[in-house]
Amino acid sequence: MMKRIMAILLALVLICTFAMAENLEDKTYAQEHPGVMNYDGYWISEDASTLIEIMVRLDGVEMVIYKTPGQKEFTSWEYLLTYDDATGILHSDDGMKSTNTVQEDGGLGSASVYEFEDGQADFSINEEGRLVWKDLKEDAGAGQTFISIGSFLGDYACDRANISFRWNEGHYAVEINWADSAMVNNTWQYVGEYDPATRTVTAKGLSQKLTYKEDGTVDTEAGFEEREVSAVFSFDENYNLIWASPDGEGDGLVFENLFTAAYLFEM
Repeated sequence: MMKRIMAILLALVLICTFAMAENLEDKTYAQEHPGVMNYDGYWISEDASTLIEIMVRLDGVEMVIYKTPGQKEFTSWEYLLTYDDATGILHSDDGMKSTNTVQEDGGLGSASVYEFEDGQADFSINEEGRLVWKDLKEDAGAGQTFISIGSFLGDYACDRANISFRWNEGHYAVEINWADSAMVNNTWQYVGEYDPATRTVTAKGLSQKLTYKEDGTVDTEAGFEEREVSAVFSFDENYNLIWASPDGEGDGLVFENLFTAAYLFEM
């Protein structure tokens, strides 16, 4: 009898062990390290000369730092990082630094020059909520702190509507174009403020409806509509962009990301 009880207990222990191991394998990096999500998204230096893109993946954290993005030639650092739950710090031992050239069509040049592939760095968030870059190889981040601007930078599309987010002098410049037809187009132009607490962009601006002639000029006789508008932009659980407004223009629309605008970032 005792042997049977011991066998049952052993089987239960093994089942629980396997279940725990299976659950651990199913967890994403963010689920294992919830604090890492405080880093996810874009961060920009106060002088707008440096942009940091932090991406929390299923199995780790990737980062790209762009110095003078939007210029014909810019410097970048790429890191794979680990998160320390005790200190809240991101650390890397394998950073790569390169000089990159942008082609006329906007693509990266094929002759990117790598300066080193053994960079070390720590990243932390200070009491003011700003990102601090401690470069342990060449101190490239000295004297800089970075402001969180979320993950909105880039272009998005849903059917005949598209949205672009650009960072301009401390705010998001948001433009929406929605074609009713080949000759009629609606535009919304917003100035948006990013809120790190809610991870949303609250925006105000103007909406216009324009009718065009066959030669591409505006048909002034067709009537012109303009009104003040407001909106809140956010992401759903699948990282699709959601456009919410009092007038309900974006109701039911889900915008997919076309590309991130990191190296095309407008200074």
